[in-house]
Parts: sequence; C-alpha cells; structure tokens
Amino acid sequence: MNNKILLIGNFYKEFNDDFISDYKSRIILTYRYNIPSLLNFSSDIGWGCTIRSGQMILAETLLRMKLSRDWRLYKNKSLSLAHKDILNYFIDVPSNDHYFSIQNITHYGRKYNKNIGDWYGPETISKVIRDIVNSIDRINLKIYIPENNDIIIDDLKLLSPNLENILILIPLRLGLANINNQYIKHLFHFLELPQSVGFIGGKPTKSFYFIGYQNENFIYLDPHHNQNLIDHQNFFPKINDLLSYHNKKINLIDSYTIDPSLTVGFFIKNEDDFNKFKNSIKDNNIININQSKVNYNYKSCDIINDEWEFI
Repeated sequence: MNNKILLIGNFYKEFNDDFISDYKSRIILTYRYNIPSLLNFSSDIGWGCTIRSGQMILAETLLRMKLSRDWRLYKNKSLSLAHKDILNYFIDVPSNDHYFSIQNITHYGRKYNKNIGDWYGPETISKVIRDIVNSIDRINLKIYIPENNDIIIDDLKLLSPNLENILILIPLRLGLANINNQYIKHLFHFLELPQSVGFIGGKPTKSFYFIGYQNENFIYLDPHHNQNLIDHQNFFPKINDLLSYHNKKINLIDSYTIDPSLTVGFFIKNEDDFNKFKNSIKDNNIININQSKVNYNYKSCDIINDEWEFI
C-alpha cells in the first residue's frame, strides 16, 4: 500500500523533514493555566478544547492570509518571528489587543447561552469567532457561515464585494452516533484543496483540530495539553513561549472513529480563488453553492441547540 500523506493542501510521500517543517509551522493552541479574569477558573482544562480548536482554525487562516501557505517557522535553522502579531491576538489576557483570548471568546459566548466553564460544540465556536472577527475591521478578514450547507454568493459579496479574505466555516452533521462512511472521502478531498484550513471535530467529549491525513487516518493537533500562561508583559515571545505554540508530535486517528459533528473551513483569498474552490467541490454531496438564497420553510435562530454536538 502506498503511503499517502497530506497536510492541508500539501502532499508528502513520508513523514520526512519537509513534512515536519510544515507540521511544526502550524499554530497549536492548548489549555492554559494561571489565566486571569476568568471568574472562578484559572484554567480551561476540561472544558475549553473546542474553544482552542476554534482558535487554531482561525490562527491557520490568519497565517495563510498574512504570510501565505509557504511560510515556515524555521528558515535556515533560525526561528521566524513573522507571526508574532498573530500569536499576540490569542494571548489569554483581557485586552483590546488580544482579540481572540479565551476571556473575549467566553464573553461573546454568552449570546449563545454559554457560561464560562461550559463546553462548546463546533457550531457554537464557529458562530462565536464569526461574531468577534466580523466586528474587527483592522484584521481585514470576514467569516461566513452558510445555512443548510448552502453557500450563497450574494451573501458572500455582502461581506466582501470582491470576495477577498473570507473564511467560510460550515458546521456539518455527517451521521447520527457515528460518522457515515460515505462522507470520509469528501473530508479527505476537502483537506486536499488549496483553500482548506482544516476542520474542527473530534471524539465524544474531546475536540481536535484536523489538518491532514495519512492513508485512512486523520492528522490532528491536540489542545489537551495544559501549559502555563505565557509571559506577555516583557519581550514577547520568549523562546519557550514561542515554542509552546508549535508541536512536532504527530497525532493520528482512525477516520472512521471521529464524531459526526464537525466544522470544515475554507479560506478564500479573492474571486479567482473562490471560482477555483467552487469548481473543485462541484461533485460533492455535502456543500452546495448558489448565486442567491433558496427559501426554506423554517425559522433561523441565533440560539444554538448543542444536544447534537459532540461536546
């Protein structure tokens, strides 16, 4: 059997140095402790893994937008600090500069009946980070979440007339208790696309950030590692703090064992990029793209029922 390895759009024949360089350049957001201003909590361990997975898919999008898919953490054996500003957005300290801190995310989560310490599902975290990102003009990014898996071009152009810098997040339910096997090939295909930024998913009570596959196994980043709050008051980032956002351990999971509730993400750079994305998914039976909205007999609601979500 040939060894087929993919990391969000890039193919490799083995876990070689090129793969490791690419893998280590992805940003990992994990549990932290000694977190200030989080009510009675000093850590998000046990409840924050989906929040961290949502942060990771957003961090990957910002890397793609600001530094391109080709950026690497190590260049000529030296560590790059080109993504320092992106990391700063995710520091868990209440501040106007740390847009995507856990404090800000849990603040926005109250709109969806989520209190600090509550578990989030993949749809909930998608809507929370959408609300935050779309309220900030200076980062030059918009997030779009379609209804009923139908991407509406007219709605995209309301967010960005030229279809520039849009993160499309699509919450999906691909089965009941277990994922339907017929959808696995589509998830593999989604990860192969140049526009893919991975997907939020996992197993019951555990959320992961999926960024690739090896044969029949998904490759993921795991937020279930408790690290100390980084030192943000002096020079940032110090070497140990920088490395806490990157990991060389490769995590694999059988693709047929993941939870059916997940959110896939695609970053659209411009209209030409969107047209390529549109053509590449025309044969799938999960996501639809239409010019204008199709009317359904249902009422949309911002309050989300998480009973079908895995955490």
